[in-house]
This record gives sequence, structure tokens and C-alpha cells, in this order.
Amino acid sequence: MVRYVIIGNGSLTLLADSKLNYRELYYPLPIDNHLHESKIGLWVDGKFSWFSDLPIKLNYEEDTLSVTASAEFNGVKVKVKDAVDMAYDILVREISLTTNKETRVFFHWDFHINGNDIGDTALYDPFTSSIIHYKRDKWFMFKCDIPFYQFATGYKETGGYLGTWKDAEDGELSGNPIAQGSVDSVTSIRVSSNTVFYCWLVCGRNYNELFQKNNYVLRKSSRELLRRTENYWKAWLVKARDYDSLVRRSLLIIAAHWQNNGALPAALDTDIMRFNKDTYNYVWHRDAAFASIALTLYGYQDPIRNLFNFTKPLIFNGFLFQKYTCDGNWGSTWHPWNPRSIPIQEDETALMLYALWVHFSRFTDIDFVRPLYAPFVKKIAEFLVSYRDEETGLPLPSYDLWEERLGTHFFTSLAVYAGLMSAYKFAEFFGDENLKDKYLTAANEVKKGLERFYVGDHFARTIYEDNSIDKTVDASTLFASILGPFDPKDPRVISNRKVVEEKLNINGGIARYENDWYLKQDEKSNAWFITTLWLAQQYILEGNKEKAKKYIDWVISHMLPTGIIPEQVSPKNTYPSVAPLVWSHAEFVKTIYYFKQLG
Repeated sequence: MVRYVIIGNGSLTLLADSKLNYRELYYPLPIDNHLHESKIGLWVDGKFSWFSDLPIKLNYEEDTLSVTASAEFNGVKVKVKDAVDMAYDILVREISLTTNKETRVFFHWDFHINGNDIGDTALYDPFTSSIIHYKRDKWFMFKCDIPFYQFATGYKETGGYLGTWKDAEDGELSGNPIAQGSVDSVTSIRVSSNTVFYCWLVCGRNYNELFQKNNYVLRKSSRELLRRTENYWKAWLVKARDYDSLVRRSLLIIAAHWQNNGALPAALDTDIMRFNKDTYNYVWHRDAAFASIALTLYGYQDPIRNLFNFTKPLIFNGFLFQKYTCDGNWGSTWHPWNPRSIPIQEDETALMLYALWVHFSRFTDIDFVRPLYAPFVKKIAEFLVSYRDEETGLPLPSYDLWEERLGTHFFTSLAVYAGLMSAYKFAEFFGDENLKDKYLTAANEVKKGLERFYVGDHFARTIYEDNSIDKTVDASTLFASILGPFDPKDPRVISNRKVVEEKLNINGGIARYENDWYLKQDEKSNAWFITTLWLAQQYILEGNKEKAKKYIDWVISHMLPTGIIPEQVSPKNTYPSVAPLVWSHAEFVKTIYYFKQLG
């Protein structure tokens, strides 16, 4: 099940499905998902339903990271508004009820603190009139500004227990005050007339921190926290005021992923874990580089600078590893280690250097880039220069951007060219004449080597060590002009675009490559949003707005109703992979920016 909304403040991040059932809660970094599920239930005149069993209208408030969900049950209307406070790690919730009947609203929390359900505690705290879940240094307090009518803690996922949520379905809760191990909790609020009330979930490292933050909410009021948070995000979007609401929504979704320490995870939807017990919850610097370029185009600085500062200490011998956890450790990998090649995707390293130049050329902030020049720019550039074949000038083998094959790839070579040209421009700016010439010479050698990939009507994707050529049509070859070495109207570029468009079209969208197997559900491959947007970008470079708009419109028509863009869509219009994907949103806002520049 894909995620329809994400909210966060760079420290506390939550994602929910189409029924506003929260499935992910990350705090203070997106490393472990602390939440199995959180859901809302309604009891009206002896009848009960969970939100998940009702028709729900779910969307964002315009130009904010506030989420609203509306439903009706047994004659009672309910509207829920959620937001993560802009400053503190607090989920704030407003509940509006239209009723003249006895109505009970139930709030269920099923935590897996630190990513598992072992050794958790759930308790009712009479000193704060709240429910608390905790394990070690992760503490969560749930409270409302109307006293709980009833509460219960109990056991689940063990000994045949379904969970305390089952206790709610008769409208009554047991009042059990504490449970430990694999536990959950439910609370209820009882009203009988039109009411607006507020609840909040406070996150902290210990009880004292919860206590202090709870007192802060009581002093400021939940209503004020919601108001200031909405005003903050509206102000944050002022740089994009001339763009439509879908662009602004994508910028907010990217911002919701971006952590205060600079880490930018690719996707936080843990549903993908059912395939191989791992997630996209890592920093892939390729995805991060494109996201940083996207925000740079719209004039944002601080998140991007945080990303480069996060990345600087990760550079090892001039390159970056495949992926990293959000606290800067190496992530899991499937690339084998051997003495003949480095288990990396070299394009990630090169693209970060390219992204830094894009950012610097936009803002020319010498005070920011100066500390990065030697340990970041020069270190990466020296690696890009040295890790090449002497005869062809092309990069030595690494893994491709799809993380599937080892070889010398067209896309990787394009990225290395862009990285070396960026290093050349930095060296020129800093007056390093010798380095400037060195980097420019290496870039031109790569550019010359790129000619080897053209195979009659399109660019091959890979040349292997035995000099065999993989001629599979691959959408990443569209970057021939996007990254600069080829003119967008070069006959080879035009021919390649035509072949990509003809061979990879899936119901109007574009697949990654011929016979792509990843999460394939039938005989056809899935269309990806990023690849479809690359084709639009190529048409923009050619000056063909009509064709570019065709593919932009396809992307818009396949977004989720909340503006979330997944990774891919099947021929049956299902979403078999993660949603949202940061890279999808980055390519969307980039494409719209370029499209608007055409006038």
C-alpha cells in the first residue's frame, strides 16, 4: 500500500495511507520506523467503524504540510487535521465533530519502537493524563485537551492477542493501565454535540523531555502550533509563488523528507520491505543530487548546504559508497567486493560534484564553497580523473544507475563528464591553472570516449570489460544532452530520443529499459515517472513544448490525488513500488522549471 501523505519537520516524520492510518513514524532521524500502525475509530449510537472501513476524503491543506481527512459515519461528520509542528517534535491534531448523538472517537497507537516490538512499554500516566509508549531513549506521549473517556493498554502480535484495538470495537475500553513487551494502546473521547478538540503526540528522549514539551503545548495551545506551522510552510513557498499548486506540493514533499542534519532519504514507505526485508530508507547521493538541483533552481539554499556538509565526511578515497543511513553510516548493499573493481556507482559521486557547481553558479557564495573546495571538489575530481581507462578515456567499470550491472556505462560516463567540467569551473574560479587544465583535458577525453556508445540509431547503455556492447535501449541515455556533452539537436541525440520513445512507451509513460524486470506484474514493464520526465526534458531542450507537455500531463494524470508521485506505475495503473519517491518529485519540479523557461 502506497503512502498518500507525508508530514515532518526535519526531525519527526510520519507517513500515512489513504485512510490516514499512519504506517511510519521516524524520530529523530529516518533510521528505524517506530510505528506499526496508528488509526482512528468512531462509535455512534452503538455502532463502530474504523476510518479504514469508511469512505475518506484525504488531502493536504493548500501550500502547507497539514493533512485533512473527512468522513461520515451513522449521521456524524468528522474532520481531522494533522501537522508536525515546525519547531518541536510534536504531532498536532485537530478534530471537528458535527453531531447531536453520543459519539466516541478512538485513537489507537501500535508502536514498534526502534523498529521492533520487543521490550516496549505502554502505560497510562495519571500525572499528565496521557498515554505513554517508551523504550530506552525513545518516548512518545499522546494526550488530548478533553480528558479521556476511557483508555486501555494491552498485548498484540503474541500469544494469540490481536491487539487492544479489538477492545475498542464494542465502544468500551478495559482501563488496563500498563503493559510491557509487544503492546499497543487505545484511548477514547466522548462528546454529544458539535465539538472541536485537539490532541497531540509528543516525542522525546525521556520522561522529563515529554513533560516539558507537553507543558509547552499547554501554554502555547495546539491551535497556535497548527496556525504557526501552516504559516511557516506558506512562507517557505514564497520562492515558488509563480508556479502552480502541484509544483508547490512537490517542493513541500521533498522538504518533508529532508532532515535537519542534511540527510535526504530516497523514500520512507516501508511497504517495499515485503519484497526483501529492506527499504529505500537510505541516502542515495544520485537521488539527493537531483533533488538539490531541483531546489537550487527554485532558489533554496539551506537544505542543500546541509546535504553537502552531511556528505563531505563520507567521501572515501575520492568516492561515495552506494548508499548511507541518515546518520551517515554505510547502508546495506548487494554489490560484491572484489580486488578488480570498487563496489560503487560512480555516477553518484560525479553528480554530487555537478550539483555543487549548479548550486554555486546560482548563488556564488564563496564563504560556503571555500571549505568544500579541497576536501570535496578536488578530492572527488582527482578520483574521477584517475579512475579511467588510459586507452578510451572512459571511466573504469562500476555499477550502473539502476544498480544492476558492472561495466562502463553511458549514463555514468555522462555524469563523470559533468563532474569533471564542474571541477574545471571550480578550479578556474579559484585560479588553479594547472588543475583547471587537468580537469578540462580529462573531461574532453571522456567526451571523446562517449562516441563509442553510438550504435547506429541510439546510444548503447554499457560497454563491458571484454569490449562487448550492451545495446539495450535505456531511458538514461536521454541524458546525452541533459548533462551537456551532446547538443540536444545533434542527429544522434534526436535518433536516440525517437528510439527510446518508440521502444519504451508503456501506455503513454516511459519504462527504464527494454524488458525491465523490476516489480514487473505482467508481460509489460512498468513505466517510471523519472524516465517519462527525462523525455519531456529532452523535448524542452529541442524547443518542442507540445511534446514536452504531453509527457508532463501523463505524469500529472498518474499522481496520487494528494499530489504524491510514486516511483513507477504498472500497465494496470497500480503502484507496485514506493510512494512518494523524492527523485520523482525532483524531476517533476525540474521539468516544470525548464518548461516555463521556454516562455
